[in-house]
Formats: sequence, structure tokens, C-alpha cells
Amino acid sequence: MHTIKLQVEDNIYEHIMFFLNNLNRKDLKIIENKSTPKILDEDLTLFSNHTANLIDDWKDDSEDDIWK
Repeated sequence: MHTIKLQVEDNIYEHIMFFLNNLNRKDLKIIENKSTPKILDEDLTLFSNHTANLIDDWKDDSEDDIWK
């Protein structure tokens, strides 16, 4: 048995999965690891730390310090 690890973008993921699912499943075990990219986690943290509630708050220069 061999193991292959691929990192693919969404635009080809469905094609690869379609192909793999149509192979002989007796000789194939598909293990998906749908992980979120690290940058996405960092972006979510930044948004969760954001304190501006009103548009006027967004215009305040002190709000920009949060993103640095």
C-alpha cells in the first residue's frame, strides 16, 4: 500500500475526488483532511479582536492600531 498526500485548491478538488471515488474502492482508502489554511485562522482572530461597533468608530484612527 502507498500513501499520497496532495494539497489542492478548491477548483480541482471536486475533479480529483470524482476520479478517486470512481476507482476500485477495494484497492483504495480515501482519507480526507479538510483543514483550514493557517492564514484563515489568523484573519478570524483579527476580526474577533476588532472593537468598532459603528461606522464612526471605523473612521477613528485608533481603530487602525488593532490591525497592526
